[in-house]
Amino acid sequence: MAQARLHTLHFNVTNTCNLSCSFCYINAVKEKTTDLDIPQIRKLAAEAASVGGKRVIISGGEVFVRKDWLEILEAFADQGFALSIVSNGTLISPERVARVAEFADCNILISLDGDRANHDDIRGREGAHEETVSEIAALREAGIDVQVNATIIKRNLADVPFLARLSRDLNVPVRFSLLNPYNGRGPNLAPDALDVEEILRLRQFCHELRQQGSRVFLNIPPLLLHAEDVLPIRSPSCGWTKSYCGVTYDGNVTICGVAGADESLYVGNVTETPFDELWLTAPLFERLRSMDHHDLTGICGRCPVKAECGGACRLSAYKSKDDFAASYSMCQTFYDLGYIPEDVLDPIESVPREPDRLETEQRIAPTAA
Repeated sequence: MAQARLHTLHFNVTNTCNLSCSFCYINAVKEKTTDLDIPQIRKLAAEAASVGGKRVIISGGEVFVRKDWLEILEAFADQGFALSIVSNGTLISPERVARVAEFADCNILISLDGDRANHDDIRGREGAHEETVSEIAALREAGIDVQVNATIIKRNLADVPFLARLSRDLNVPVRFSLLNPYNGRGPNLAPDALDVEEILRLRQFCHELRQQGSRVFLNIPPLLLHAEDVLPIRSPSCGWTKSYCGVTYDGNVTICGVAGADESLYVGNVTETPFDELWLTAPLFERLRSMDHHDLTGICGRCPVKAECGGACRLSAYKSKDDFAASYSMCQTFYDLGYIPEDVLDPIESVPREPDRLETEQRIAPTAA
């Protein structure tokens, strides 16, 4: 049996959201969803802690649409978890700010995607921008660690300087990510994804700002970044199934926090099988744990930092090519267009590997209760 110590659990506590974001990665809805209740969440927290869990990312939908959001935080804090809350920032009242500030090891990741016009358009509600910026300031005044997450597409690329100024003025880091065209509503916006030239301009802009001390970070694989812009974090790879996995609002355990919209990647449900049992014995998790950077193909197989990067988002590779070992499409595109020189890459292997696809029954077979 493959063993692995959990580090981070990504728990989407609801699929209900008060906004209608155009690139929502889990297709959140306005209607109330049937979510795990507090006793079930306490059980999940205890079981996740028993296999090593140290950090929980509490996301949605929108966390604060749940009236029992505080009990959710307490369930994981009582088990010693560090808390990261992902929110759109529109429902964090002064009372809620005060309660969040009571947790010693807690930070909040707020989504903000540009200036007033673009953010409100992307989020599907007029006034969302003003509410979110106001709450970022309130959280900072309360001494809460805040990070702004922005998804950059063609529509809001011109707003990057605005977000950089906000990073300076509110003293918060800003993490720019690119559209994931494979999950949730992402496929609907695929034509609006940045092209290579736009990514290069964004990379250079962030690089120059970081040289001046700005706290902006572009979330792309390290091979495509300036060396000094690669942050010293645990790993650019999320550690899926080895130290990280996701749980959906209704209890399905899956490979990562953004895979919840794909039922074929569920390994079981915590209402039927204990989380720790699923984590340790699910066939899909065991299969993926047997893989490492030596199994990567295409440009990822030749990358000089593949051991550290892990091939970036393996979910994206699987969704685009039905192959968990396939090359990451962004890096492959950069290489195919000549932006990655041969002399920085490992030599081409004389015998190519077979694609590392999983049979359907291996992917979806849950562990027996």
